[in-house]
Amino acid sequence: MGHSERVERPHLLWWVAIVGGLTVLGWQGFSASFYEWWTLHVNPLPSQSTMAWIFLACIPLHVGEAIFCWRLSNRLGTPGASAGWALQTFVIGFPSTWLLLKRARPRAGALTGTTASP
Repeated sequence: MGHSERVERPHLLWWVAIVGGLTVLGWQGFSASFYEWWTLHVNPLPSQSTMAWIFLACIPLHVGEAIFCWRLSNRLGTPGASAGWALQTFVIGFPSTWLLLKRARPRAGALTGTTASP
């Protein structure tokens, strides 16, 4: 498996921030005791149902990004890595998408005769 077939991993801090943030958001939206603790000890929040809807809204966004990355990886000729890109992007979203788009830019320039700016 060559370099282009590997899934690049975003920095560990992205994983901690996004997975941690989504976990806290889920607890805020679906755990009454956690929501109450948070609003009393950390900061006020919108209603618990709003927090739940925000969490639920993240799901189709991440699914859409994952599908986009799966398709882009296939178009880049790296079908062996497509499932990895899709799964990673489903979990952390934008940082994964950004890495794949960065990988795609030099190829796009080569196909159109332009070069990517630094």
